[in-house]
Amino acid sequence: MPETAAVRISVDNNRCHIYGICQQEAPEVFRIAEGGSLHYTRNVPARFAAQARQAVRVCPMQAIAIRGGRFREDGAPGDPAPASGRTPARRRRRIVVAGGGLAGLSAATRLRERGFDGELVIVGEERHRPYSRPPLSKQYLAGSLGAEDLPFRADASLDAHWQLDTRVVGLDVAGRSLELRGGERLPFDGLVIATGVDARRLPEAPVFSERVRTIRTLEDAAVVQRAMHTARAHHVVILGGGFVGCELACTAREHGMDVTLVVHSAPLLRRVLGTRIGTVVGDIQRRAGVDVRLSTRITEWRDTGDGLRLRLDDGDVIDSDFVVLGLGGVPRTEWLRGSGLDVSDGVLTDETCHAVDLGGTAVPHIVAAGDVARWPNPRFDTVPRRIEHLIHAVEMGQHAADSLLRGPARSARFTPVPRFWSEQHGTRIQAVGIPALGEEVEIVEGSLRSERFVARYTRPTRHGPQTVAAVAFDMPLELLAHRDLVGHTTRPQPRTTTRRRRR
Repeated sequence: MPETAAVRISVDNNRCHIYGICQQEAPEVFRIAEGGSLHYTRNVPARFAAQARQAVRVCPMQAIAIRGGRFREDGAPGDPAPASGRTPARRRRRIVVAGGGLAGLSAATRLRERGFDGELVIVGEERHRPYSRPPLSKQYLAGSLGAEDLPFRADASLDAHWQLDTRVVGLDVAGRSLELRGGERLPFDGLVIATGVDARRLPEAPVFSERVRTIRTLEDAAVVQRAMHTARAHHVVILGGGFVGCELACTAREHGMDVTLVVHSAPLLRRVLGTRIGTVVGDIQRRAGVDVRLSTRITEWRDTGDGLRLRLDDGDVIDSDFVVLGLGGVPRTEWLRGSGLDVSDGVLTDETCHAVDLGGTAVPHIVAAGDVARWPNPRFDTVPRRIEHLIHAVEMGQHAADSLLRGPARSARFTPVPRFWSEQHGTRIQAVGIPALGEEVEIVEGSLRSERFVARYTRPTRHGPQTVAAVAFDMPLELLAHRDLVGHTTRPQPRTTTRRRRR
């Protein structure tokens, strides 16, 4: 949104890992030099203030602080309100955001930016204001960031009523009300569903053991941190080969712990990056001393009193101090059962982020955003998918707010380029697009041997090869050129035919 006053920014160099997300959002303000250092403009003119604020919101490490700025009071160019002033925003007197995470915060902030001046209520199950979750498995566990360092900075002054430590248990779509724990009903004119996901558990794992933990919330991470530090644990088993499991392994090794990483599939990060690039991640983990067990399952769990004894399907027995489950997330939709919305693998939405009912019709007064939402991204195809990344939560929250104010008929399609990152024992991994859609992988810069490269993922379509993703290992500057190619196709070159002479 355009602003009318300059802003001042600063960057905490101790937090900044030079991922380059800020340059993607505000190239007039941030720039990665050829040598890999970050340069930026401290005093940002008003015309670039909005881009700078967005860079603050999506910074993976929350390393950027921003001060000042002012939005236009009469609405900005491109505001969804009609020129007459009789706007959907003004008719919606109460908008409720179900979910106190980043997607909900992003939607609430955009509603205010778009001129909504009615009552704004944010219902969150945790007792904390929205905070950054990616550092939970890294910097927070390591002790380099405390709980006070995790809250998001860009939207701290949001004018909203917060109902924290409050669980939503039901939704009446026709009656436009939420049912809260204890029987209270919360009426609304518009609703944003942003309840996120829960940590996935294994049915066979001992649910009530204090030695088996997930790490989805700040409270989860605090328990694991105490186990690592206060209890002076020596050996941890991490179950799951996704980003959370791999990053937990990094943190535990940095603290001198023995780490066994047990993964059902092979290689690491296969579902995210594919077999070829996932193998590189496995090499990095093993070189750091992680015992990586691929295509392996735990067949027996036993609490010995002093620790856990685990039997693997290959017959090995492992004794550990505790186990952390890093198995991904399950959409928080149990409270929507019986509501009439399609909640198979998340809340189904149309291309504009409006929730879809079981009859396939978009609900005008309900939108969904973030990890819980499943929607078709026309940039790729018409298949609805969920995306669980920080930047996606910011962008989808904003688009959902716009769509709620506009209504289904006037809303734009949501067509982002997904972006995510990780760090594995000092190696920065960044991605744009959806690598899992790729059928062919080509190294376009660097080499796998050096573990410094850019890989391009493509798949065949009737229009030609489509670029679906690019992944960079320690090449943040080089990755920037690939973002705008995601979703585009390259027409195959016509074959030149040579006519054979008749003899």
